[in-house]
Order: sequence, then structure tokens, then C-alpha cells
Amino acid sequence: MTEDRRQAAGGSWQEPQGSADLHLPSEPITAARRLSPAASKKRDWRTPLLLTLSVHLMAFTLAINHRLFALIEEPPPGPYVMQVGELIGSDPQEENQQDEPGAAPDEPAAQTAPQATVSDAFKALETPQAQPREVTEKPATEKPGETRQADPRSLSERLQASLDAAGGGGGSDGSVGLAGGGSHGLRGEGKHGIGLKRHGGSGETENAVNMGLAWLVKVQDIDGKWDSDAYMLHYLPSATAEERYAEGVGLARNDIALTGLCMLAFTGAGHSDREGGYQPTVKRAREFLLSKQRVQDGGFGLETDDIRVTMYGHSLATFAITDLYLVSGDETLRTPMRRALEYLLAMQGPGGGWDYDQRYPSRRDKFQPSTRDDLSITGWAVLALVAAREANFDVPRENLDRLAGFLQDCTRKDGSAVYADEGTRAGDRGMAMLAVSNVTRRLLGEPADAWVQQQQLERMAKLPPSWAAAGTLEGSNMYYWYYGSIGMLLSKNTDGGVDRWREWNVALKRTLLNNQCQNGGRRGSFDPVCHWGRNGGGRVYSTAICVLNLEIYYRYEPEYLRVRASELGYLWE
Repeated sequence: MTEDRRQAAGGSWQEPQGSADLHLPSEPITAARRLSPAASKKRDWRTPLLLTLSVHLMAFTLAINHRLFALIEEPPPGPYVMQVGELIGSDPQEENQQDEPGAAPDEPAAQTAPQATVSDAFKALETPQAQPREVTEKPATEKPGETRQADPRSLSERLQASLDAAGGGGGSDGSVGLAGGGSHGLRGEGKHGIGLKRHGGSGETENAVNMGLAWLVKVQDIDGKWDSDAYMLHYLPSATAEERYAEGVGLARNDIALTGLCMLAFTGAGHSDREGGYQPTVKRAREFLLSKQRVQDGGFGLETDDIRVTMYGHSLATFAITDLYLVSGDETLRTPMRRALEYLLAMQGPGGGWDYDQRYPSRRDKFQPSTRDDLSITGWAVLALVAAREANFDVPRENLDRLAGFLQDCTRKDGSAVYADEGTRAGDRGMAMLAVSNVTRRLLGEPADAWVQQQQLERMAKLPPSWAAAGTLEGSNMYYWYYGSIGMLLSKNTDGGVDRWREWNVALKRTLLNNQCQNGGRRGSFDPVCHWGRNGGGRVYSTAICVLNLEIYYRYEPEYLRVRASELGYLWE
């Protein structure tokens, strides 16, 4: 810098070391002091111009926005938009009320109501006032002097329309209706509590059901079956022959029947392969059973299997598939269900019941229908047919006539019933067969006040469930408890029926809740102390049938069953 510029800056300068050209002032120089007079004059006209342009731009923007908002109309409320005022006093027939003051469009209301608040709106919704219903002696469409026509609907259709708690059954169009409803009880989601309260169940019984189902899940094979003679390897992988026998070794030919019984324990609580907490388990069981259904005739049990199955297996598998259809409403099950039911009816013997033998396609011409009628097998067949009626499957009158005839022939006047009319265990009687006779006759329309029904109920009331007697073949065993529970529940509407059911239920709960395994690999199961547990299906059988007993509170809707049964009353006239 020159000496003149140093003096104009008003400060003294020092030359920094190492720099001969750069000189910094000892104090800051302001912008006014830095600018020359010419530059300052040029800046003076730019600043007002910029400010003026900014103000005009803001005004123009506000004007445009105001115009745009004025052009936008308020959108009408759509299906997901509701104004607060609509929560109070809204009427779907508002456009039909133009004669009322203030109801016509563009006319003022008679009184201006204060603006509703959200709080007021929801208070109004929480406490709706029911309007009294006008009582009339005749329907409005009935003219004086005319007689009222009888309701053409059947008893079951009339009851189905009124039993809201039961959930409804199948429709006239072949649909199953609400899953888990109708005669098949209160198994739908959220309905268990209704059945437990109505029929004497409890949280303890429901907990026992869940424990039993959890154990059955643990011992199911990967292919979906429950293996009657090797199930214990799931929790005793190194079991010796003696240990396996102690658990209750069943027969391999019972695998289809046992799988059907176990699947009924799951559907009995409303679980299916589509809903509930055990979908994979039920799905595997379903796939196993359907893989064993023959293409040629619909029977369960392939001829290529090493172990030949019996009609026990077919009856229980048919019952299970039909029950799964009722719970899930899965229409893909309807064809295999129909073919299984048709085969079941085709295998009914000339005496009206069913026997062990199946007719296989390869020996169709050589097959001779058995003249032996087995009441135990027939009991499962009847339960399958009752479920089929709920699924709108038409059971021919000829089959029903023969079936009712057999049940009359095998039952004595004192209520006892024989196991079979010839062959194995011919003439044997016991409480289990008495209970089977009671339930099957009642479900097929025998009146509740019939002599045989009353005799059977009195005898069952004297022998309630008892764990000490569970192993007796002729007495109070698990098989007897199953049919006895259904029979006692159905009898609640008869004289003394409420007390009988209450006493039976107390004994049932005490027996089962006090004897369910609580620890280790057997937790949730029931010891195979009964005859069929020791010799037929082991611990799996005893657990499945005890779980079914504990589901009795919502498994069936007794009032609906009674009305459906009354439609078959002609069989006993």
C-alpha cells in the first residue's frame, strides 16, 4: 500500500513477516468505509427495488391462493367419512320424510339444535333407547275373516331361525352356514364361554381340554396319523418293549380309526385346518385320512396297506371328515365326505347295523354282506349320519328304517342292549352298550318320554363316571362316559333331567380333572386304564375320548339336536 492509503485508513500498519505484498489493518474496516462513493450510490437504488418486488410478489401469491381455495368445494362424506352431527339422529330413510318440518331440502328446521360434540355423540350411541313394540293380534297383511296359514317350515328350520346362540346350521342351498353352529353346538370363536356357563363347565375343564390337545399334538406323526402302537416313542424314544406295553400298546390296524378320533377332539373344540391354534395338526390329520380314502368307492383303507382296516376305521374317519366340514365350511371336503357317507350306507347290513368287514374293489363280486350287527360300530356310524344331516346330506328312508329296526331288536325292555346279535361277543350286555342304544335311538327320533329312554336314563344316573371303574369292560368305562354324557345332556328337558345332568356332570369333572397327568412327557394325557386303552389305542385313545367328554359343554347344542331328532319321529310310531 501507498503511504496515502495508510493515512486514509486512519491506522498504523505493520509489515507481516514473510509477506511483502499483504498488509492487514489493526482494526476492522466497515462496509461503508470499504466502499467507494460510486459503489455506495449504485447500491442505494438496488435495495428499494428489491424490497418493492418482494412485496408485490407476496401480494400476488396471497391473491392467487385465496382464489384457489374459493374454487375448492367441501367434499361430501364418503363411506369412511362421518360428520359428528350424523352420529345423532341420522336416518337412512331421511329422503322419504319430506313431509316432516325441516326435513325437506333447502328449508330451515323448525328449531335450531345446538351443535353436537363428539362426547355427546358417543354418549348417545352407548345408551340407545329401545322403542316399545306395538302388539297386534294379527299380522298387518292378514285381512279380517282370514285364517292364518301354518308355517311351512320344518321344526328344525323354525328353531334354527331363533337359536342365535347356537350359530345356525346348514342352509337349504347346501351350504353349511356358520361354522361350529347348529346341532354341532357352541364351538365357534368366542362361544365356548356360553356353553360352559349354560351346561356346567368351568375354566378348569377348558384348561384340561387344552392340556389334552397339546399332548396329542406332541405324539402325532409327521405324516398326520396317530400311531396306536408306537406313539410313545415321541416322548420315550428309547422305550423297551415292556415300557411300551405299559403305556398301552394298540393295534396297527386301528391307526385310521384312532386318527379320526383324535381329529374329532380338535374339531370338538372348534379347531380346523383353517382356524384355531392347531391348524397344522388338523391339516396333517386331514391329509392323512384323505390319502387313505379309496378312489374307486370312497371307503377309508387302501387295499395296498399291509394292515387291513375295518368299518370302525371307516365310520370314525367319515365322522371326522364330516365334522371338520361342519366346523370349517370348506367346500372342498364335500365330495370326499359325500363319497364316504355313500359307502357307509352301502355297507349297512341287511339287519340294519354294521359289522367289521369292508367290501374292497378287488373282491366286489366275492363280497357277501355280513349278517352280524355290531352295536359299537353302529354307534359311530349313527353319529356320522347325524353330522351328515346337519351338512344337508340326505339319508334315504330305507336305510333309516333298517337302522331303527336294528336298534329296536338289540335293546331290551329294561333298557339294556346287546353288543352283537351273532359272532364275536354275541349277546354281551353292558353299560356302554346301554348308553350307545340310548343316544342313537334318541338322535334318530325316539321320544324323550318313551319307556326305554326312561329306563336307560335311570340306570345311567345310578352309575356316574368313576375312575375306579374305568377299567371294567361292562361297567363305567371311558367309552360309556362318552355316550352317557351326550345322553344325559339331551335329557335335561325331561322330568328330573336337570338334576340327573348336574349329578352326572359333577362326577364327570371330578373323575377327569383329578386323574389327568400333570407332569413330564405324559402331561395332559390320561392313563390307558380302560379296556380299549390297553388293547386298542393306548394312551392316545384314552386321552382323545376323555378330551371329547370335557368338550360336552359346547360340543353339541342339545335343544337343536332334540328338534332335529323329532323330524325322524315317524321311525318309532
